[in-house]
Amino acid sequence: MSEELEPTETGEVPTYDAAPELIQELTSQLLRENTEILPSADEYRYVAIEVPGDSQFANIGRHVERVVFEQKFGNNAQQMTEEYSPYEKASTFFISVDQTTQQATGVLRIIRNSSAGLKSWDDAKDSFRFVEEKAAEKKGLQDLDKIWDVGTIAVLPEHRAKEGAVSILLERAMYLSAMAHDIQALTSIVDHKPLIKMRSTWRGVGIPFKALPGTKPQPYLGSKKSHAVYGFVPEFYEKMSQHRESFRGRMIARYALGDALDRLVEGTADEAIILKSL
Repeated sequence: MSEELEPTETGEVPTYDAAPELIQELTSQLLRENTEILPSADEYRYVAIEVPGDSQFANIGRHVERVVFEQKFGNNAQQMTEEYSPYEKASTFFISVDQTTQQATGVLRIIRNSSAGLKSWDDAKDSFRFVEEKAAEKKGLQDLDKIWDVGTIAVLPEHRAKEGAVSILLERAMYLSAMAHDIQALTSIVDHKPLIKMRSTWRGVGIPFKALPGTKPQPYLGSKKSHAVYGFVPEFYEKMSQHRESFRGRMIARYALGDALDRLVEGTADEAIILKSL
């Protein structure tokens, strides 16, 4: 068992090692509580729901994070608790759920600026030789309150097939919320292999992640090679619109992502995204 975290202001206890049965029950409850506004499962198998860090449903996201990162990098519940406990109150989780099975499929966590700071920003200063003074010269990186830290992106192995497009749904949900909150930039620390895939998608449809000033790839939390990166949010729509057709020509035959790209670029399936406080 991991060290227990303090309850949030609403009385919920953040945990990374809840029993799978409890996570299944919470996921079913999350769907039930949103039945009236959820799209049909026949039309949209996967939906993304925004959940604040002090909601009981946030533990669904934490469970997915732990399962994925323990399998990939050996980050168990205790380590996840140690790494993320200072940022729980400033976290928001975008949780993807399979309506057919009523199971969580993936999660994207953003961390807002708070007294604890931005995790990736601070870790980059400690471990990646990040030059914060040079960052202040970059467009969109002057005000930490206008930056979101993409703390985690995790999709369960059985839902990583390209046609499922869980990550696309999560990224779209994050983008819509970022625009609604006038967020100027995203920052993150990402393992090398996922970053290649993310950059392939983002370069084709929108936000090109760049290295934070002064940083080079480094080992990080079990990853042998990770990158400290940032991207400028207001460029998203213009760039993804400009490059979608060339991306489609280069990649669609191989990855069959046509519908997913339309969803990300044009929001043709935004009804599969619920952005609300629970």
